[in-house]
Amino acid sequence: MGLTVQQAEKEARWRWGGLFARGFARYTGQSRQPFEVGTRTFGAIRIRGKGSSWEGAFSNADLLTNAVPSAK
Repeated sequence: MGLTVQQAEKEARWRWGGLFARGFARYTGQSRQPFEVGTRTFGAIRIRGKGSSWEGAFSNADLLTNAVPSAK
């Protein structure tokens, strides 16, 4: 069973919410990966992850957040 939009919003607020930032989850039906999670700070939106499901969007956010830059 997948996450509902309310559960995704709650998870995003828990992960990225703070004094200045607010976590959010949204569905944008026009793209290939319509589920987006991120933060809103003073009106500026930062997308942290996208996916074909809420779980995929959070997984993508974890991958991007925890990615180790390759040493060159």
